[in-house]
Amino acid sequence: RRRGTSSPAMQLGFLGLGIMGARMAERLVQAGCTLRVWNRSADKCAPLAAAGALVASSAAEVASSADVTFAMLSDPRAACAVADAAAKSLKPGATYVDCSTVDAATGERNARVIEEAGGRFLAAPVSGGWRDAAKGELLFICGGEEKAFEAVKEQLDVMGARAWLTGPTPSHAAHSKLMLQIMMGTMIGSLAETMAIAKGVGVDQATLLDMLGQSAMGNPLIKAKGKLMLEGSFGPNFQVYLQQKDLRLAQQLADEVEIPAPITAAANNQYIRAKQLGLADK
Repeated sequence: RRRGTSSPAMQLGFLGLGIMGARMAERLVQAGCTLRVWNRSADKCAPLAAAGALVASSAAEVASSADVTFAMLSDPRAACAVADAAAKSLKPGATYVDCSTVDAATGERNARVIEEAGGRFLAAPVSGGWRDAAKGELLFICGGEEKAFEAVKEQLDVMGARAWLTGPTPSHAAHSKLMLQIMMGTMIGSLAETMAIAKGVGVDQATLLDMLGQSAMGNPLIKAKGKLMLEGSFGPNFQVYLQQKDLRLAQQLADEVEIPAPITAAANNQYIRAKQLGLADK
């Protein structure tokens, strides 16, 4: 089966239609999937309904009919609440795929909830922003049983460019994803400081970005974020509050294994300050 298509006979569900989830669900609908969606704020279901998705009144209703249910929630608390609701009426033998970025303990806890309800659980946090989700270019960092991974590979191929099974438990996925978030959060923080200092001392920012792009520091993230900073375009792609949440989880993980993470801590403080300035949703 070619990438970008999925078996239409399989019943799919999607829980959580925020800035990321809505685009991921839209990809599934565009691929011809039979998709039932739910969101806590029901108005966010309207665009998916117009595109051909079915709308459910609860997470439990979605899980009761879906062979595979995807969830994309904002934080551990929401991920737990939705997994609990879905487990109450989970279709026997169904697979529950949580694409939320959460800590390892939350992933393991939700896996137990789903497995005790008779289902399979796969942790599959994503790397990428809403533009990547809209283009089907997300990266899925998965953890769980290989059977669960293989059961949803077609759908992951529709929504993403690559998917890795990092290990047999949700913890493997959680830890791997947080490593990526450390790099992204600290790199963007460093770039913002560099651009601000350059402006302050009269260095042309466009020239600076060109130099960075041609140097060993050149990479797609620096190029994309530098362009947005230069334009003063600060609309949300991956919001400040989500990046700060991920850095907080990464810092907690570093504390658990007693590895100093001063650069992560400094970056985390930058994002906390941005939230204090009212920029949480930027």
